[in-house]
This record gives sequence, structure tokens and C-alpha cells, in this order.
Amino acid sequence: MSTWVPTRTLTSACSGRHLALLGAAAEAGGLMFREEIEPQCVKYLLEQCPDFNPYWQRHRQWWGDEPAGLMIDLGLFGEYAADDIERNDGRELQTIAEAADRLVRWPDEDVQMAATVGFLEGLTNRCLGDPERFPFQRLAPLLSPDVIAVCRDLDDSWGTQTPGVS
Repeated sequence: MSTWVPTRTLTSACSGRHLALLGAAAEAGGLMFREEIEPQCVKYLLEQCPDFNPYWQRHRQWWGDEPAGLMIDLGLFGEYAADDIERNDGRELQTIAEAADRLVRWPDEDVQMAATVGFLEGLTNRCLGDPERFPFQRLAPLLSPDVIAVCRDLDDSWGTQTPGVS
């Protein structure tokens, strides 16, 4: 069984190219995420960012044998990224930026959408909610133009202005 996320829930959070991805998913009967305990994109994140592993292990312990869903899985990576922004580890921030670029360009539209809404929207919201603790501008200069474009779409959609994006 797959986790279904109503398309209308996600359309309020996205614009531009991301709305086109949602539209294609809606035509296919809704946005479906594979039911996998450890999706390939998460395996990639665990290889690229070994310090993410304790977050993932706690997450899996909580979910047990049930998949959380890709949106939640990548949202957890956003939590990890926010914590690293707080720690201000330049080496790890660079690795997170490279992983973000890979996720938004992943050859699977479900992963791209989860990277946008689960990871980047969650991360930017956390940073906007507590900008002194999580200054997004520590990560922003390291992000690729593709990731900045996604963040800009999110800002345009929500009427926000994430530091370092505009």
C-alpha cells in the first residue's frame, strides 16, 4: 500500500515547474509515493551525509516496519540540515548543498516533489521561524541555481523571503 498525499494539499505549497509535476501526478490518479522502508534517495543521503544516520535510525525506530513516506523521510533530512546550519559546520553544509542539488534533479518526479515540499519547504520554514538559530544564509551561498530556483518558487508561493534566496 502506498501513502497518498492529496494533490490539493501540495499545490498550495508550490508554483511554477513544481505545479507542473503535481499536475502530471494528479492526471495519473494522485501523488503516490513508493512504500519503501529505505528509498534509494535516502540511501544516497546516508552515504553522502554519514552524520544523518543517527537521525535516520531514530526515525526508523519510531516507524518500525511501516514506511513513513518519502515526504516525511526527506522532511527529516530538512531537520538534519537545519541542525547543521545551527552547528555551522562548513564541510557538512557543503555536502548538504550537494545532496540538495541531487535531490531536486533526481530522475524521479516523486523524489523531486518530496525534495521540494518535504525537505526544502520544511527547512526554509524552520529557518524563517527561528532565523537567529537557523540562519539560512549560511547554506544559501553553497546551493546550486536549481535549488535556489526551487526555494524562490516556495517563497513566491508563500509570500515569504528566505534570506539568501532572492
